This record gives sequence, structure tokens and C-alpha cells, in this order.
Amino acid sequence: MFRVKYCREIVLKILYQADLMKIPGGEKDELIERYFQSFPRVNDDENSFVRELIDLVFQNWKAFDEQISGNLVGWKLARLNPIERTLMRMGMAESRLGQQKAIIIDDIIRMSKKYSDQESYKFINAILDKVIP
Repeated sequence: MFRVKYCREIVLKILYQADLMKIPGGEKDELIERYFQSFPRVNDDENSFVRELIDLVFQNWKAFDEQISGNLVGWKLARLNPIERTLMRMGMAESRLGQQKAIIIDDIIRMSKKYSDQESYKFINAILDKVIP
């Protein structure tokens, strides 16, 4: 059984920590391994999905941030909540895996409502709608 929503939660937690700690791409594997010790029930397919999504975010971090920044009105990327930045990067990365835009945005919004400020989902939705093809 492949649990996409569960995997996205793992990715969010790993990338959030990477953002807060400003972990460079070369140290991401260490961070991933520490987290997988906390999530022992991840099967091989889920493990691959998590790693692929994290790799995509790290490979495109700067480009994603530039796209997000280009669509912010009256805000700077650094002022955004780290969860918001992380969720948007995740959505952008997952769109490169061929997932449908509506499904990606719906799941990112669901996680936003769970982990971010009460009204952040509106902001995240607007940005993702612009940056995901």
C-alpha cells in the first residue's frame, strides 16, 4: 500500500527542518536517514517517493524560491513562515513528477490547514496556482 499523504508529511518535516537549519544539499541524506528512523513503517515505494521529492526540492531550491518571490506582492520570501515556504517548494517539486495540479494543491492546502496559520492556505493556494503549470 502506497500512502502518498503520509509520505508528504514526512517530506514536509524533513524539508522544514532543512529550511530552519539551513542544511546544504550535501547533508540532506544524513537528515533523511535520521527521519526514517522515526518512520520505520515506510515501505520501499514510499521511501523512493520521499527521497525523489526531497531531491527535487534541493536541486531546484533556488529556482523555486525565485518563482515564489516573483509572485509575492508586498512580501519578501524571508518573511514567510518556513512551513509556507516548504509547502510551496514541495508542491512545485511534485508538479515535476507529473502529478495533477489540482491534486497537488489540494494536498498542500490540507497540510497548510494542519501545520500553518489559519489563513495561510489562501496565500499558498494563490501562489501555487501561479507557479505550477
